[in-house]
Amino acid sequence: MELSIEQAVLHVLDPQVDAPVLSEAPLTGEEGLRYLGGLAAKAFASEEAKTCTFTEDSALAPRLAGAEEGFLSVAAAVAADWFAVLAENPGVPAGDAAFLLLNIDGADYLAGMKLNYRSGYAHYFDMGAAGAVNQVVRQDTLLPAKAEEAFFAPLGKGDLKVLEKKYDIDGHKQAYLARRVLGAKPGLSPKEKLDAIRDVAVEVNQQFYGNTGVEEPEVAAAVCAQFREYRTAASQPGAAPAPAPVAELCETLYGDMPHAREAFTKALAEREIALEEPLPMPAASVRRLEKQSLRSADGVEIKVPVDVYRDESAVEFIRSPDGTLNLLIKNVLV
Repeated sequence: MELSIEQAVLHVLDPQVDAPVLSEAPLTGEEGLRYLGGLAAKAFASEEAKTCTFTEDSALAPRLAGAEEGFLSVAAAVAADWFAVLAENPGVPAGDAAFLLLNIDGADYLAGMKLNYRSGYAHYFDMGAAGAVNQVVRQDTLLPAKAEEAFFAPLGKGDLKVLEKKYDIDGHKQAYLARRVLGAKPGLSPKEKLDAIRDVAVEVNQQFYGNTGVEEPEVAAAVCAQFREYRTAASQPGAAPAPAPVAELCETLYGDMPHAREAFTKALAEREIALEEPLPMPAASVRRLEKQSLRSADGVEIKVPVDVYRDESAVEFIRSPDGTLNLLIKNVLV
């Protein structure tokens, strides 16, 4: 990822005061810009960032046209909207709001990140009447190592990307950034999409085949295989491969099961996932699929790589008459 910051400004969103504390000039310190650039890169690449679409009454969408020339005024307006939500909902923590005009891989964005405060301790040099003393003091407005709430709004064509977190609002946990601040309809993050696809496969299996059809480890193995193929293709010089569509996974799982394939397609459509779209393959989530966890009634846990899950020369699952499942591990080296 290539990321460069053109302008940045930092505002304080603390509901303990009556209004946001707004900067009147851009941030210029190299250390601060480097810090914000690192946070922006992590947030943009997060597998939990959602693709969102603006609603007709969005306050942010019409502001984007003037974001470059009127950066400070646009950032201040969004900060005011953000602060209003915080003031009405004590469950949302206070923090600083960093706004950036930046370029990521050739595309221009207006980005906003809420840096929720964390507590910590630091030394304080005190020259008192008794002489010099290094004290330990608590600081409650330290900035975080990552932004848990952020948005990236393209100044040209492209999707709005939002990273949001759930807080106690109106009596229950819910996200607020996309809908209440940006005026956008949130979609699913890559992680949520992959989880939804796996859940649908499990539901279809239970509906049609019980324990004899496509089991979850086989879904995981198919996803991992596509991930490895994509990463191998992407590693070639000058290559820019597109991830395989969800349809390819469907064919792998249900190629000879037309009624299951139809149910899989319908269930995905209900979750607004189309077979034609690329299979989401967030690296961290896929790596977690590479090993399947098995737990006994006594709490013993074993992780089995999906590549050997169906290899009877490595492991064997034996079902007892009472319905319990026993695992035989072969070729153990001690």
